[in-house]
Amino acid sequence: MGFAPVSAKEPRYDAIRPESDKAVVFLSRSKSSQSSKNSLELSSPTTPRQSDLLRPVTDRELRELSSRELMTEGIDYAGRGILAEAIRRFELVIDRQPTNPEARNNLAVCLKRRGENDLAVEHLKKAIERAPGKAELYNNLASAYLAKGDTKEALENCYRALHLKSDYAGAQYNLGHVLAMRNDHEGALEAYQKALKLNPSNVEARRDLGDSLRDLGRFEQALLEYREAKQQGGDSLSLDLRIAKCLAESDTESEREANLSEAHKLLVKLADEHPENPEVLNTLAVVLWKMNHLPEAAFVLEKTLKLDPGYYRARNNLGIVLFKLKRYDQAVNVWRQAIQLKRDYPCAHFNLGCALLQAGLASQAASAFQESLKYEPVNAAARNNLGLAYVQLGDPQKAIEEWRQAIRIDPNLAAAFINLGKTLQGEAIGTEPGKAGDSSRSIGVKPDS
Repeated sequence: MGFAPVSAKEPRYDAIRPESDKAVVFLSRSKSSQSSKNSLELSSPTTPRQSDLLRPVTDRELRELSSRELMTEGIDYAGRGILAEAIRRFELVIDRQPTNPEARNNLAVCLKRRGENDLAVEHLKKAIERAPGKAELYNNLASAYLAKGDTKEALENCYRALHLKSDYAGAQYNLGHVLAMRNDHEGALEAYQKALKLNPSNVEARRDLGDSLRDLGRFEQALLEYREAKQQGGDSLSLDLRIAKCLAESDTESEREANLSEAHKLLVKLADEHPENPEVLNTLAVVLWKMNHLPEAAFVLEKTLKLDPGYYRARNNLGIVLFKLKRYDQAVNVWRQAIQLKRDYPCAHFNLGCALLQAGLASQAASAFQESLKYEPVNAAARNNLGLAYVQLGDPQKAIEEWRQAIRIDPNLAAAFINLGKTLQGEAIGTEPGKAGDSSRSIGVKPDS
């Protein structure tokens, strides 16, 4: 089947949502700890001297401390990142007081930080049994479920926390985070805005609000939020990267060249300041690709992969640059390497499918698009191209169904409308790659950063 690619699809950068403990709270029995702030509150009646905290303590000495003292020291150790010592103290309190919800909550927060999410969930559930009216426990349980990848349970527990405490900024922030993970960016937008109304100084909520705006294609508003977060003291490198990606994503034709130039200038500066940061270099390479500076993009990506051979996104992007340079066999090999690094990486499967489709290897292309859809079922471009593969394989009915699904996912996908319309009218879609007059419409390869 002929392959007449429309311009390559603009890159959609992944929303960078690092898991944060900013929306979980430690609890103690002191009055000062009962306020629910959107941060880790290391609340305690007294704070031990750092020299005392760093001194090795025997089990016998720990047993001589009161539960109140153990809670205080545990919170301070956790605040310093010394999780093993914090856990020792919280576990000893639980041995003495198995129904103490504060100790179980604090232990759960430490376990979650260590990646022991199942145990964290177990302790939070036991804490809730003893204190079902405490919104902080449901919020922390939502955070633990989110760390497990269970967005359904995370969502339910965010709502439970907000039912108990509607003005809980931390739960609103977590709700936004969960909704964004579920691709409900309008809902996430509303939750982040409520979180910021309750706590205007929450830089993470402002940053993530920008991410949701970007996911919705509202680039100018996203830029405003990123710049405001930076002024409020947010992580400069992370926010500068977001600003550069947002500028590069903006598809306003009149401003495209200026935005790419601004993004390029910012990324060159970041690369000078962070010459061994793979994410900076990968993002710079994507912008160079968008500016059609292909040899430079390839050079930067090869440097990136020397720094981090396992960086599958950079490997995917190198495949795209090689593909655009007509080094097709090398591109296919690089995409297969990216898939070996991350089997569930839909972008590399999609791009591999595009190359195989262009080569006329319809069966292999269909398999690649199916793999992409396994991990990203709402990818309208993959469904469109899978339809083209089915036409090559002599199954127009399957092709029609894929195009209809593509249109349901993205009503603005012109390629799917064209392919569907011509097939329903009985018009032939070309049979040779690149044949003049070919009427098929496929979506080109896409980068990822």
